[in-house]
Amino acid sequence: MPQVADIEQNMKRCICGTCPSFPGDKGFYCAKGKSGEAVERKGCDCGECPNFKEFGLSKGYYCADGSAEQIEA
Repeated sequence: MPQVADIEQNMKRCICGTCPSFPGDKGFYCAKGKSGEAVERKGCDCGECPNFKEFGLSKGYYCADGSAEQIEA
């Protein structure tokens, strides 16, 4: 099951803040889990993120659905 380590190096590569569906809170959802805010699905940029590519992730909307480890198990 894919897991993105919650470390500074990976967090610096995070592009959540530029996503059209970004709910405006913490970001780095693939590692930290879903947002505490409501997510309006307006498109997903997860596939463009360096973490997505490096860790072989296959889904998106981690902000709405939970971390990579949770939804790709």
